[in-house]
Amino acid sequence: MSRKKLKLAPVELMLMKAVWRLGEASVQHVRDAVAEERELAYTTVLTMLRKLEQKGFLAHEEVDRRYVYRPLVGEQEVTRSMLRDLLNRAFDGSRELLVTRLFELGRLDEKELDALRRQLNEAKKKQDRTQ
Repeated sequence: MSRKKLKLAPVELMLMKAVWRLGEASVQHVRDAVAEERELAYTTVLTMLRKLEQKGFLAHEEVDRRYVYRPLVGEQEVTRSMLRDLLNRAFDGSRELLVTRLFELGRLDEKELDALRRQLNEAKKKQDRTQ
């Protein structure tokens, strides 16, 4: 898939998350995997998986007279692209503003703060090495 924006609608993202979790899955397996979050008709899931295949996110093979879908694009690649798009559209490319808004959403516990500190330290080390 080209490196263009990898945008997914909310339902498409939900279905892709199910396929990423399962590794490969039939329409019914995907439908079952998302049932707690959203009840979708079999035909709706089938149509959406076909659209995701047309867009280049999935591929299928026929196994025992049913289609089994597998991801062609990784979750990290898609989420990075979607985050980059959000960063540019909503925050004019300002990572500082994005992080500020995240902190404003609510209190972080000590575990989350420690993880963020580690990430910031790692980012600083990488930046120092490249200068």
